[in-house]
Amino acid sequence: MKRCFLINIFKHIKLKNNFIKVRGFAFTRVSDLRHPDTKGYEINVNNQYYKVNFLWKKGIPFLKNYNINVYWFSIPLDDLLKADIQNKINLSYNREYLGRIIYSAFDLKKGRNRNSKIIRYNHYAIYLRQTIYNTMYLTIREANQYDSLLGKLKINVGFILSKFFLKKDLIILFEKESSRYEESASILYEHLIDQGYKNAYYIINQDNPKLSNIKPKYQKNLIYKDSLKHIIYFFKAYKFIGTESLEHAFQLRIANRKVLKKLNSAKLQYVFLQHGVTYMISLDADLRVRFKKQPYKLHKVVVSSMLEAKHFIEQANFSLSDLYICGMPKFDVAVKNDKADKIVIMPTWRRWEVNLAAQDYQKTKYFQMIKRIVESIPKDLQDKVIVLPHPLMLKPIKKNPQFEKYLPKAEFSYDEILKDCKLLITDYSSISYDAFYRGSNVIFYWEEKEECLKKYGGNAKLMLTSDKAFGDVCYNKEELAKAIRQNYEKGQSQKYMHRYQKIVSFHDNKNTHRLITMLKKDKII
Repeated sequence: MKRCFLINIFKHIKLKNNFIKVRGFAFTRVSDLRHPDTKGYEINVNNQYYKVNFLWKKGIPFLKNYNINVYWFSIPLDDLLKADIQNKINLSYNREYLGRIIYSAFDLKKGRNRNSKIIRYNHYAIYLRQTIYNTMYLTIREANQYDSLLGKLKINVGFILSKFFLKKDLIILFEKESSRYEESASILYEHLIDQGYKNAYYIINQDNPKLSNIKPKYQKNLIYKDSLKHIIYFFKAYKFIGTESLEHAFQLRIANRKVLKKLNSAKLQYVFLQHGVTYMISLDADLRVRFKKQPYKLHKVVVSSMLEAKHFIEQANFSLSDLYICGMPKFDVAVKNDKADKIVIMPTWRRWEVNLAAQDYQKTKYFQMIKRIVESIPKDLQDKVIVLPHPLMLKPIKKNPQFEKYLPKAEFSYDEILKDCKLLITDYSSISYDAFYRGSNVIFYWEEKEECLKKYGGNAKLMLTSDKAFGDVCYNKEELAKAIRQNYEKGQSQKYMHRYQKIVSFHDNKNTHRLITMLKKDKII
């Protein structure tokens, strides 16, 4: 078989009899394919193969080596509910890769933020989407209010009103899902307000328990998430400063073309504060593509050392001038309580298991790993344990009565928990940098390291190798149990402090001051 591509002219997706069914009208570019065996064609989704049917027609006289076809394939809903959030669809013949599927024949090489209609199933949203390179993906994620007709109408109203809005030079700050108020964006926001920046605004959930503790002078410029004001200010602003990817300034994994066009605008100035030090999973991994330098995203990035800066330069296409080597503002206020005695377990999330966790969390390797870690804690320290799954994994794990006693009660703050942390156990989470900065010991549990790196794809590797790790590295339960006892009873070692300071260089509580100076110099504020 020769290499070929499927190039969509028209496509349709629907849910029927517990199958997601996709039909399309497309060009197929085929080199010297005269008598194809249509039974051998498949689509490959996450290494799962499903038959694809073609209705072959004659070639097109003015397009050499092209056929025009109708095709269709079906994916069992049960399979999809266990799949990754974003799923590339490849064309294969007898398990041999042929090529990607191009979303639209009318967009040539670049995408235009298109997506198919959204299928709602329970709390899921399922749809076909177009990447920036015009590749077709199948998305399955948690539904949000903007998937509905009313939500789309609200966006349209906000978009129109923003055209008549007079305020200019807005600076929008935000943290994870525009809901938190505990990391670098909130620290920077309060400093900006203190310095008289009346054009700085902060997006926050109206039901955030921290709202009542925010001083009145900072409350004046708060914008409640998903309010009409939020939508208007989002469309009007061109300066964004946040701890997460730019999508978090509106709605994570939004499928609205107006919003996506705004997020991809070349006019935007976006400063990425980072929610954690980016020196763990390498930036050349497939699942870290959002961190790479693009013309319309990641205008500037705050980093904590020249070593971290080098990581962005060598693996994410940044130049030195794109990076603010000043340290993260949140470290300026990071402390640990004198009587801290908790053992905090917080592995990083596994995107490829999020949907499976919602179906049956006990089948995920993420859950099984946490279970092994808990079982490794000595009996006399069990009452000190706090299990902190990643927010996207927390909801399903809450259902487990075995873990209930270890999970934080009701609403909680990561900052407050870290204040009481004496020992952190993680795999590859950047929270390890936060904990060590405060004076806590860290243990890295890497039993499934190689398997996880394969899931990240590309050339994924750990930047934090065993000779750079600022804590003990364990590969099995026996090593872990021994390390827990030793690390709980001693302070930080000079060896690990020396390693840590190569990655996090600033320890003078002046990170925010340095950052504001750099922002002024570049006329971002």
